[in-house]
Amino acid sequence: MNKRKYAILFYIAVNIIIIAVIGLLDPNLKDIGHAFNALKPYWLAGAAGCMLMFWVMDSLILRYLLAAIFKPWHFKGCMEVALIGQYYNAVTPFASGGQPAQVYYMSRFGIPAGYSTSVLIIKYLIYQVVLSIFCAIAFICKADLIFSYPPVVVWISLIGFVINAGAVFLIYFLSLNRGFIKKAVLAVLKFFHRVRIVKDLEKWKARMEEAVEDFHGSLCIFRGNYKAMAVAAALTAVQLIFYFSVIFFIYRAFGLKDSAWVDMVFVQSFLYLAVSYFPAPGAMGASEGGFYLFFHRFFPGHLIFVTMILWRFITYYLNIIVGALVVLARGIKDLSTT
Repeated sequence: MNKRKYAILFYIAVNIIIIAVIGLLDPNLKDIGHAFNALKPYWLAGAAGCMLMFWVMDSLILRYLLAAIFKPWHFKGCMEVALIGQYYNAVTPFASGGQPAQVYYMSRFGIPAGYSTSVLIIKYLIYQVVLSIFCAIAFICKADLIFSYPPVVVWISLIGFVINAGAVFLIYFLSLNRGFIKKAVLAVLKFFHRVRIVKDLEKWKARMEEAVEDFHGSLCIFRGNYKAMAVAAALTAVQLIFYFSVIFFIYRAFGLKDSAWVDMVFVQSFLYLAVSYFPAPGAMGASEGGFYLFFHRFFPGHLIFVTMILWRFITYYLNIIVGALVVLARGIKDLSTT
């Protein structure tokens, strides 16, 4: 077992320990059995269905952007790449491993790195812009709800919003600077050459030049395609709504009815924004603690811990389980064809 696999198992173990500690500190832990018995399976299935639709929308967005920039690609391949990305995002700090893994797998499927990189950057930018708009609407429409939370919760959300918006502008302007991109990639190649990962530097420099030209050209093409931007943004909004609705379905699974769907969706969006820049894989620790801070008012005390377990399993561990199975299946398939 290599170091990467050990690291993944370590992160998962730490996350489980964090959840166990939170549970042991919860005075209502003795009621956990009754809480699980009270669940309504069809609402819980709806929560899992929301996560499934999140993956489906992720693959549809990827497919649409590839068709707009490069050429149409089949849905099955897009779904595979989307799930691989979700898996590596879940097990790497800052969710940083997903895009490089997707570029690698798409290159094996015949999609040039320049095009795949531009598709993923555009997809990321649109995702972050839509998320920022989503939270801005929440601030405007549900200001009384947001500001009824303790000041620390409001400030955490605002800081996440500012970081998110700043990252969007920074990545956008840097991605359009062809000279900066070439210098950055060349610096990485030279480093890899010094540590003997890259042996033929000139060959890789030529590949880099071609990839950067593809990347910059596809970005320029998409920048003027307002229809494609609008469609991708609409698909992303639907994707986020599915993800943010998971908690509402869990809420209804316990037979609770007092809180509105829109309130829980908006609060979930702020929790997502607040913990998304926490460095640990899956924002471990921050996600669990943030869940208690943001959702304690929606759930009775004896249900909050069970709810957090279910929410965390569906929105995080399912990404790891399903994504790992896809990565494993792809590895077996590649071995069988060599």
